Amino acid sequence: MKQRGQIVIDKILDTAERLFYTQGYGNTGINQIIEEADIAKASLYKHFETKNDLLAAYVQRTHECWMIRLEAAINKVTDPKEKLLTVFDYHLERQEIRQFGGCPFIKVNDEEGTNDSRILEQVQITKQRSKELIRELVKHSGHRKELNDDELSETVYMMLEGAIVTSSVFKNPDAIRSAKKIIRKLI
Repeated sequence: MKQRGQIVIDKILDTAERLFYTQGYGNTGINQIIEEADIAKASLYKHFETKNDLLAAYVQRTHECWMIRLEAAINKVTDPKEKLLTVFDYHLERQEIRQFGGCPFIKVNDEEGTNDSRILEQVQITKQRSKELIRELVKHSGHRKELNDDELSETVYMMLEGAIVTSSVFKNPDAIRSAKKIIRKLI
């Protein structure tokens, strides 16, 4: 059972996650978070001294949840090549759920990455972790070796990131599906 403090933290982070993603960090006020989380102002400031402290916690929690869900999706697949392609399926599913709103980490980076080095560092850690996961999947994929592991890893990463941005711009899954088809040909 969660302790009272963790329940309040989760309410705050759940509300911040929804608002930061849909409205943007700059368009979301502390008072709106307090009101929509249905908490006292003192409760918010007890756990998060500043709005950027809340943003940092949001990025960290979003990253942790993201990786848990992604790794669970990958672990359901047995074929090593399909494990790699599952990364595209997972991102497509998340974009559909979020109505092709784009990458939450890029959105945060665009708003606060240049203003707060702590936020930039957390976003970089998130993206680096994604690159490392892709590198591991490539290494174990048994791919055709038209590219070496590093080249293929970078290609997969760049195709995925570009496809997410393109799907966000056009509000449809075509770019992610296309990127997956191209990578399938390379592996």
